[in-house]
Amino acid sequence: MVHRMTGKYPEIWFVRHGETDWNKDRRIQGQTDIELNQTGHAQAQAIARALRQQLASLDHLGIHVSPLKRPRQTLAHILDAYGPQQAEPHVESRLIELNFGEAEGKTWPELNRLGIDPEADPAGYHGWRPQGGESYADATMRVRAWLDSLSGPALAVAHGGISRILRGLVLGLPVHEIPLLRNPQWKFYRLKGGGIEWFDARKPIA
Repeated sequence: MVHRMTGKYPEIWFVRHGETDWNKDRRIQGQTDIELNQTGHAQAQAIARALRQQLASLDHLGIHVSPLKRPRQTLAHILDAYGPQQAEPHVESRLIELNFGEAEGKTWPELNRLGIDPEADPAGYHGWRPQGGESYADATMRVRAWLDSLSGPALAVAHGGISRILRGLVLGLPVHEIPLLRNPQWKFYRLKGGGIEWFDARKPIA
């Protein structure tokens, strides 16, 4: 499906960090600084190889990464695949994952039992602000500010929540669709010229 862009944003390549043990356990990470597990490192290495097939160089891109360990470890694998040709990455605080406050560390089944369920009420979940945290609506303001600051093509390495918000803003999606957007950790995407294109790092490299 091709969506029309609502703004004149530059080309953006987006990579979600690889798996962590908390991802595996379906545990809310938010801004808790969890490292990649073995699968996560393998995913990041595979994405690095697949990205290298799509982009011969990163020199024309601004490289932006969330300050947390899991995206920075993922980016390290990408930079290893390219060698010394890439520009210096910018640690971008506006790309940090949503702050889930007191909900961080809880599992999704635990949240569901408290009546918090994006599948059942995605629009309500978009506006839900955990105690001590922020909602999707809150985080949208900082992601929009980051988007507006871009002066050229970019590579962003960040989180699932940020990925959803980014697509919502660039593709002009309604609020109720945003929390349900998927972002498998074996895949990355490009936003360019009115649409989104996905790439699967599990596919054999030609």
